Amino acid sequence: MKYDYETLYNKTADFFKTRPHAKWLLLLGNSLLTWVFFVFYAGLLLGSSFSTKELVSILFVPLLGLLTATILRLAIERPRPYSEYGANITPLIKKKSDNHSFPSRHMTCATVIAMTFLPFHPWIGGVLLLLSAVLGYCRFATGMHYPSDLLCGAGLGVLIGCFIFLL
Repeated sequence: MKYDYETLYNKTADFFKTRPHAKWLLLLGNSLLTWVFFVFYAGLLLGSSFSTKELVSILFVPLLGLLTATILRLAIERPRPYSEYGANITPLIKKKSDNHSFPSRHMTCATVIAMTFLPFHPWIGGVLLLLSAVLGYCRFATGMHYPSDLLCGAGLGVLIGCFIFLL
């Protein structure tokens, strides 16, 4: 079976376009989940014991994830699906300022933050990993990313997040 991004996306988008409440929940989830990860990460920082090892782990690993994803995006320059050089879709939301999509920085950061929680608060880390998958679906369903952007972003987040167990 051949993978056809445009057809897959349009089927998904049509579901939300014909159901205003579902579309509202999708857009809310896309925004709210980004803030959930920020708030939880800030809470982890504020709740740390401020030991050198803990602070280095909590600060270094997520920063490495953010920087790695940003550098890869700039080096690869893959256009977003809705852009002139993308898949030519009509997204549910459009970001005007940044046209780089690979890898997804949202997915990298969400996943690496979830991984950062695992050694300190395993249950919260597990829930955040599940929420990062939901965020990935929101980013696909809104037309912001190709599935490969999201999968690579999540994989990068897990890979870099594993460094927390080495520090």
